[in-house]
Amino acid sequence: MKLQSALVTLALAGGAATAQAQSWSSVGSPNNVSSGQQFWDNTSADGAHCNVGYILTGVAGTSGNACANQRPTGWLPYTGTTPTTYLNNGSGGFQAYSFGAGTYTFSLLSGTSAPGGDVAGANQDWGYFDILTGVKTSLNTTIPSGDVTMADSWGLYILMTNGTYAYSNHDNQFALFGFGATGATSATGPSGTAWIGGIEDIYTGHSGGSDVDYQDELIRIDADDIGIPEEATPEPATMTLMATGLAGLAGAGLRRKRR
Repeated sequence: MKLQSALVTLALAGGAATAQAQSWSSVGSPNNVSSGQQFWDNTSADGAHCNVGYILTGVAGTSGNACANQRPTGWLPYTGTTPTTYLNNGSGGFQAYSFGAGTYTFSLLSGTSAPGGDVAGANQDWGYFDILTGVKTSLNTTIPSGDVTMADSWGLYILMTNGTYAYSNHDNQFALFGFGATGATSATGPSGTAWIGGIEDIYTGHSGGSDVDYQDELIRIDADDIGIPEEATPEPATMTLMATGLAGLAGAGLRRKRR
């Protein structure tokens, strides 16, 4: 029994995903404060009426709340479902994230026909990338229709205005909003089955900056069939070791019976 327990423990440890301290908090209202709800209500560069909070609550684009940088012109106000929660580090601040392997769909926000999800940015390249291989797939000009199957864990990326790339599993250029998501979540699988991702294309570093409205690119992500993250799958060598150990245990059991 001790050998069997050790083998099972080894198999589970042979690539389990490492969870980070993450939490979902209510998005509240877009009241343009610079602390507490970092991604939802920070002031936008064009006068506080076009941040991600104002867009996703349908305020941006209404009378008196013009969005100077919107693209295409005239698609606001947003008429889709408003997210209820946002992903953060437990104190309202920046939290890296990625998604597990599985089948997903990407779609533009309701009411917009912008190429990709480009809403108010500088038309930078952006999309999703395979965390294991690093291969990037651009969403900047075309959003794929139908299911997209991810073989490995993946995240979003953007080519920032300073010429460098940022990635959602590392950098703070990315905000993630959910629909009823609550509680802690693994670094490789945000809770829930639908999200809206907001991306900031101006480099801000981990300490923030002057333009942190997270509405340069906006995309809806739906999980159709969430699979096991790549890093949570036991390695082949581990599986062989486990099979060998179990075979040995079975042989030992037969010898005891014969006695």
